[in-house]
Amino acid sequence: FSDMLAEDEFLRSPPRKTVRFGGTLAEILLKYQQGKTSEFDLLKHQLLDPDIKDDQIINWLSEFRSSITFLTKEFEQLITILLKVPWLRRSQSVVEEYLAFLSNLVSAQTIYLRPCLAMIISHFVPPRITIRENDVDISDSDDDENVVKSFTTCHRALQTIVKYVPLTPQFLMPVLAEKFPFVNKSERTLQCYLHNLLRIS
Repeated sequence: FSDMLAEDEFLRSPPRKTVRFGGTLAEILLKYQQGKTSEFDLLKHQLLDPDIKDDQIINWLSEFRSSITFLTKEFEQLITILLKVPWLRRSQSVVEEYLAFLSNLVSAQTIYLRPCLAMIISHFVPPRITIRENDVDISDSDDDENVVKSFTTCHRALQTIVKYVPLTPQFLMPVLAEKFPFVNKSERTLQCYLHNLLRIS
């Protein structure tokens, strides 16, 4: 119970104040609307960096939480990038900040509910990882421990979103059907997806 209270407290907590990109995120978004796109382009580039560090992700997510009311449909491209940020296999601090960002986003800007759900559901199958052996790329699934932890986090994300947007289930069903791994998928992939479907029901 104390864990649930702590989690609730975190999700309601105001974002930490940080200044990045030579200005606040709100300033960058305003400049973008005025046609000054250089800082906006830099922001997108940094968010897409595969070597992005945990601290950077946390700071950026915190800034986005502070500017959530600005993130209208005009900034859909930016939200799409944020939904691709690799957050699941990061430190617990990143996971918590990302969940807080998702809850803020869907409660303030419901137009992003479906993309958020699609992103979460896309993690219902084990990721493919590439291992190099003797200059040959071998594709394999991630190990079970990481996979189970990721699945649990995904279900937590869904529960968090449902708490803030009670109508979520009616949007969730079409996404689950759309993301079902029908074609040329391994038995394990299907098992994982079905396991996660059953956890929802």
